Amino acid sequence: MVSYQALLQVLESNSFSLAAKTLGYTQSAVSQMIKSLESELGVTLLVRSRTGVALTREGEAMLPYIRDVARAHQALADQAASLRGLEQGIVRIGSFNSVSSSLLPRAIQRFKQLHPAIRFELHQGLYQELEGLVRGGVVDFSFTDLCRPTEFASRKLFEDAYLAVLPVDHPLLRFDPIPRADFVREPFILLDEGRGGATLGAFLSEHPDLDVQYRVGDDYSVLNMVQNRLGVAVLPEMVARHAPSGVAVRQLLPPLRREVGVSYRKETELSAAARAFLDVLDEVIADSQNS
Repeated sequence: MVSYQALLQVLESNSFSLAAKTLGYTQSAVSQMIKSLESELGVTLLVRSRTGVALTREGEAMLPYIRDVARAHQALADQAASLRGLEQGIVRIGSFNSVSSSLLPRAIQRFKQLHPAIRFELHQGLYQELEGLVRGGVVDFSFTDLCRPTEFASRKLFEDAYLAVLPVDHPLLRFDPIPRADFVREPFILLDEGRGGATLGAFLSEHPDLDVQYRVGDDYSVLNMVQNRLGVAVLPEMVARHAPSGVAVRQLLPPLRREVGVSYRKETELSAAARAFLDVLDEVIADSQNS
């Protein structure tokens, strides 16, 4: 059934290479999966073009059935895992950089102490890519910024501030917190959260004259660029608090915050292992907030 998921992810990403990256395969492996599926069904499903990929007429007719098969297979696997309890199973998670690097390792470590036989699959991407993984049943749930609209059921986990990060000798460090009106006049390094990043999207809308010099997809690359005095930035607190030497961190005024949660198709579809992991995740978050 991996080939069905591969097809759905190629359509969601509009790219074989992006789909391969999201699913953790090589591009040639994804291409072979699609060819095998087309051979199995006896029709050509996809065509490539300069603008990406598109369904053939036969592919459009088959797509609803392919989605149904992929979802049914995932439901079958989840039900089998639930019947086995927490002795076996896989928890499939979609996540973005800040959560993957700071929160998830602690939660997975604690969970593995309780249920060592459970395995994990981590798929990392941008917001809309992660939504596609939820929609296609590739992941059990995905982390998301709840400030953006979603078609899925969701559960709030915590609020996270975006903090200003600046070189340690920057003149604006005389302020604490730093007024946004002064901060947005500086050359800016934007953490590119992808299409649909609600919190930073709102920040950009509020400050249309922001001098964005660089767009960077990785939090820690942003920190390194600030360290080298290429500009200032805002980063989630869970990343900013690990800033290297040469980088200072301050609150903003007014503050900039996001609501971090998880989204899934239906809570009743979550496996026993996925539900248990979300409970452990709540415990880890509570411990970090109380420490």
